[in-house]
Amino acid sequence: MRKALASLVVAALVPAVADGAELEIAVYGGYTFPFYSQTFTYDPGPVEIPIPGVGVEQGGEFQLEAAGGLALAGGLTLYATDGFGLEVRLDSADLTVDTRSATYTVTAELPPPLDPVLSTLTLTRGTADLKALTPWSFNLKLRSGGGVRLSASGGLSRLGDLEFSIRQTVALGVSAVNLETGNLEIATLTLNGVSSVETKTSWGGNLGLGIQIPIGERGALLLEGRGFYFPSRTIEWEPEIDTPLGPIEEQLLERVRERLDAIEFEPWWAQATVGVAIRF
Repeated sequence: MRKALASLVVAALVPAVADGAELEIAVYGGYTFPFYSQTFTYDPGPVEIPIPGVGVEQGGEFQLEAAGGLALAGGLTLYATDGFGLEVRLDSADLTVDTRSATYTVTAELPPPLDPVLSTLTLTRGTADLKALTPWSFNLKLRSGGGVRLSASGGLSRLGDLEFSIRQTVALGVSAVNLETGNLEIATLTLNGVSSVETKTSWGGNLGLGIQIPIGERGALLLEGRGFYFPSRTIEWEPEIDTPLGPIEEQLLERVRERLDAIEFEPWWAQATVGVAIRF
């Protein structure tokens, strides 16, 4: 598909070049501002503990939140007229994903005369690795006349495979209660997020607005803001089991997996960049 689009663009540009159209080569650098944030709330549901008179309410929560990074881009625009052109560009957006507020809270009602027990477990902060997103875009571009010019461009963008992995420790729930000390044993397990093979679509869109300030006869300083949108990508959780689990832990794990949402990563971001252009 990418080769077919490239051939179509070349076929459209060759006649324009022959008619003396203007070719613009631009490079950009700046910063990204992602919009992804997802909160996970989970609990193992009604799991029976083999101790009469013990009731347990429990649940955990953690959050994934994206932060910005370096934005780089290169573009090629052929202006068939002074105000209208076709643009092909490649962007590289560096985003990071952090885990926040990983906690697990348990309230246990113990048989009389024991007092209820409230326990909050702070979990190990997760780690995530997200490779830079590199979409190709095929845009229509408009620009105003005069010295300092305003520009606008937008069109289709294609985002390839998403390389995203995450490792997060979660609490499965209470696996044992010590009635003598009132201590609760809370089983924990590490989950890994694995990128889904199947995606809804690789196509999305982009829209940008900019200012072009002339530098000499053929150069220009570029100030641009641009946004990208692609459908969300699903990433499933898989348990990392190093040692065999007991019967209660197996039950807890199964219940947690049923109640823990998959990661729905949304590759949406805006970026602010500064660049330079040369026209031929």
